[in-house]
Amino acid sequence: MPESLHDITPIPGSIIALLLPGYSPGLAWMARALNADRVILDDLHPFSRKGKVHRTKIRTPDGHQWLTIPFVSEDRRKPINKVRIDHRRPWLRHHLQALEYNYRNSPYFDYYEPEIRVDFETASENVFLLDTVRHLMQRQWLYLELSASVEWTSELNSSNDDPVYLLNPSRTQVDESENSERGSNALGSRATVWQEPESRNYQIPHPLAGRTDYVEPAFHIPEYRQHFSGFIPGCGLFDLLFEYGPDAWQILDDLRIEVRRK
Repeated sequence: MPESLHDITPIPGSIIALLLPGYSPGLAWMARALNADRVILDDLHPFSRKGKVHRTKIRTPDGHQWLTIPFVSEDRRKPINKVRIDHRRPWLRHHLQALEYNYRNSPYFDYYEPEIRVDFETASENVFLLDTVRHLMQRQWLYLELSASVEWTSELNSSNDDPVYLLNPSRTQVDESENSERGSNALGSRATVWQEPESRNYQIPHPLAGRTDYVEPAFHIPEYRQHFSGFIPGCGLFDLLFEYGPDAWQILDDLRIEVRRK
């Protein structure tokens, strides 16, 4: 198991979405996950209350509301997979009531609500935040029929039988042998890293996320019909699911990359 993502070797030329797990990620997060060659969720990253691991945005008549899973304050500097839920606060009831109040008249709320209620009740039995977040993420991806493979840093290993090729910042230039075979523009032989969108305050920047031969990718993030008038960006997948149901793929398929390299 790697001690740091900075210690591992990249797949040549691959695009790696190095993201933090999220309770119910928004479309900007999903755009990176769905357009990358690999999706790696860094559950060994230091937890930050400013991040979105434990919270998600939903629509309300007046704009938006954040749903936040409370965490044990003593764990706020631990790795994400070591953070415990503060069960002294009745977060489960609050989250279910907020979803019902704001989405009960959405086209697909009644269709998904019974299963999602069970998902929350099952997830709330966990001691650790990551177990709850992971369960809810997996269930939302199941409802949306997403088949992208997700890897977790805590489960990676570097054995010869199952090699891990991730991110090695020391490899700042391509090898001479690669230059001779591919020419001086063989910049595609190094991994490029996409990190959490707008995460400067809570995700440690990886060296390969700032490669000079690539620009920060621009993604087409479509506006879609929400339950209340106007459009509020950054809402989590529950917002999309309750409004579009099985047709949510139409929005997800439109999360295309507009700029990849200079």
